[in-house]
Amino acid sequence: MKKLRFMLVISLLIVGSLALSGCAGEADTTGLVGEAGPPGPMGPAGPQGETGPPATALTFSAEYAGSRICSGCHTDISATFGDTGHAWGLSSIKDGLPPNYPFTQVFVPPDGYNWKDISFVIGGYNWKALFVDQQGYLITAAPDAAGDAEYLNQYNFANPYADKRAGWVSYHAGEAELPFDCGTCHTTGYSPKGNQNDQPGFVGTWSEAGIQCEACHGPGSLHAKNPEGFQMLVDRDAEACGECHVRGVVEEVDAEAGFIQHHEQFEELFQSKHIALDCVLCHDPHTGVVQLRQRDQQTTRTQCEDCHFMEARFQNNARHAEINFDCVECHMPRLVQSAWANLDLFTADIRTHEMAIDPYQVNQFNADGTLASSQISLDYACRHCHVEGMVTPLSDAELLDAAINYHSRESSSR
Repeated sequence: MKKLRFMLVISLLIVGSLALSGCAGEADTTGLVGEAGPPGPMGPAGPQGETGPPATALTFSAEYAGSRICSGCHTDISATFGDTGHAWGLSSIKDGLPPNYPFTQVFVPPDGYNWKDISFVIGGYNWKALFVDQQGYLITAAPDAAGDAEYLNQYNFANPYADKRAGWVSYHAGEAELPFDCGTCHTTGYSPKGNQNDQPGFVGTWSEAGIQCEACHGPGSLHAKNPEGFQMLVDRDAEACGECHVRGVVEEVDAEAGFIQHHEQFEELFQSKHIALDCVLCHDPHTGVVQLRQRDQQTTRTQCEDCHFMEARFQNNARHAEINFDCVECHMPRLVQSAWANLDLFTADIRTHEMAIDPYQVNQFNADGTLASSQISLDYACRHCHVEGMVTPLSDAELLDAAINYHSRESSSR
């Protein structure tokens, strides 16, 4: 009986427990979230809206700002650059007054003209000056006297090396309406289109007269507005300088009347191993050469003996070694004519950039004198000193004997 009663109690407890479980609801069986499945199929396209205006492309166009703007920040560079020949490649005449050059001065224009008749002066820095009238033509004759082939229209400054005083010479004298077509290398921001000041003699237009900052660095208006956002870049390759310092094809060095003609430094370099060098390795374009010479300072950034130290050490000439003869006296003689030249003294205005001397070659030019050799001959390496009226003249045989093995250790004086 007790056993039956015990079984009944157990049954009632089990039934009550199940009833309570049913009231509490089902147990949570949710698992962890799995990875997302693949995307479903694309739905149908919606209706097409109205077409909007086309997008506007952003463009940046730099303009020439002018050297005055450049000098506002680059004051030190501007101060020295203003005393270089580049800055005075072409000078405008204002208020009937001549340009105020750093080291030379043109006091009067060609005969028959006053400064109010002149619009520009070509050059005028150190070597020579030519003059442009108000219509843009080079002055080649006196007023109302066209055709005079003897008219003196180019002013040459004195050249003591060639034993020449300052004076007037003829340049294309007598030619009527000789246009000013020099803008490519004598102006900044040049364009071959149109005529400067709407005058017929000017071929092309330009932003500034002379070779100013932006001639090499490019138009700078964007840089002036945002110096950090728009940096000014420049091509330092020698060929960039050669765009102006060239006369004809680079494979030939043009000559006339016993001298290489000016603007040919790149052709001269092209003939030698120095063509591998950039011009700016030796020259600082912001200081030039003339102003440094005027101030008795070193005219180049580096010197010949910095590279050619062995040649500088061994010289087969006791006198040259004694007076510490500069390398350029033989290796860069004044073989190039810009204004004056004196064939008797084998001397002109500008030092050549050929540099290599051929110790077996006496004559410099080809048979008709129109081309120069790629190396400096003994006529010009030696005879600008060793000629009558200077120091002891030497015969061809004596020059050859002195030049051959000049820098060899065995025969050198030191």
